[in-house]
Amino acid sequence: MKTEKIAYNIYHLSNISCTFYENGIKTYETNPLNLPDVLKNQIEDEKLNMASHQSDNKIYRIFNDIGLNYLWLYANDRNIIFGPFLINDDYEKYIDHIILENRMINEDAKMVEHFYNTLKILSEFQQKILVNILKSITQVDFEDTRIYNVQTKRIYNNLEIDRPSVEQTMKMIEETDKAEKILMKIINDGDVKSAENFDFSTITNRQLFYRNNSFTSLKTNLLIFNALAYRVALNTGLDLFLGHKILNNIKFHINKVSSSSEIKNLASTILITYTKAVRDYTLINHSHNIKQIILYIRKNLTKKIALEDIAKDLYITKEHLSRLFKKEMGITISEYIINEKIKEAKNLLKNSDFNILNIAEILNFANSSHFSNSFKKVTGVAPSAYRNNPTD
Repeated sequence: MKTEKIAYNIYHLSNISCTFYENGIKTYETNPLNLPDVLKNQIEDEKLNMASHQSDNKIYRIFNDIGLNYLWLYANDRNIIFGPFLINDDYEKYIDHIILENRMINEDAKMVEHFYNTLKILSEFQQKILVNILKSITQVDFEDTRIYNVQTKRIYNNLEIDRPSVEQTMKMIEETDKAEKILMKIINDGDVKSAENFDFSTITNRQLFYRNNSFTSLKTNLLIFNALAYRVALNTGLDLFLGHKILNNIKFHINKVSSSSEIKNLASTILITYTKAVRDYTLINHSHNIKQIILYIRKNLTKKIALEDIAKDLYITKEHLSRLFKKEMGITISEYIINEKIKEAKNLLKNSDFNILNIAEILNFANSSHFSNSFKKVTGVAPSAYRNNPTD
């Protein structure tokens, strides 16, 4: 236990992790790494690969292709591994590489940045000091205190394998781009039928959000898919306010996912939700003034909307406003406002527990009777009947 205690003190003073292995089994670790699974697994596999080879009485510095270094020795029938650490401050390129290669965003990307920014940078002199400490605590007569450098290849499942060839990488990128373009075109076109019939099992585990195997990576790539779909929908003309509402709602559901089996269903939900939003709410085919009127109405749907307020906001007269809207939309602004309020009321009836009075108040109807009468006029059924049997 003396060795473990000294190792822990080294970690406490220097923030350099230490792991002990006996017969290829981890027996002690100063601290678990707080990292996305894909990077954490790589580091764990690298250390286990070292520990699976009983070494001679030499000290090795192992370094990999993402800038991480380890000091490794075999003493007293144990493999002792200090690290990871850095040897210089040129590590930003590794952060970018990991984030881009694994398509990380949000918390996963922040975890990687924090990990590298807090790693200790050890000079050659500092590494030799650490070697001398290791020599004293293990009480082993090493051949010498020289550090032998060994570079590793990427390690997966405890096996050392070569990185994909340029041709394989290009093919994987081409397949990924093809899958993304198909999905983004469905959203861009508001093609709800194709969205509902899209078979996500046709996307291989190297494409889009199925590209990585770990559950954390799957969730991360769902967030990326959500962000891509959101951007396409906005470019097609989706109202920013509505798009942001969809984006955050889907983020909430992604964070609640607890098993890999839910991933495909949620991916389908993302595709269908944005596609329907583009079909039903896109403004791309409207003139500038009509877009502004519609956006104003949507953003103020829970308020009392007066024609005078819209005209004032757009710096045009009420009369001109009314003529423009009726000519392009085929209905009056008042009719459009009622239709939009009823559309939102249908969402609330289907997806919330608000009672009829609550919904009337939220959407700024004069009272529940006014709301019920307006709802039945537009939909043909009473709000309570719609809630029991929603038709769309």
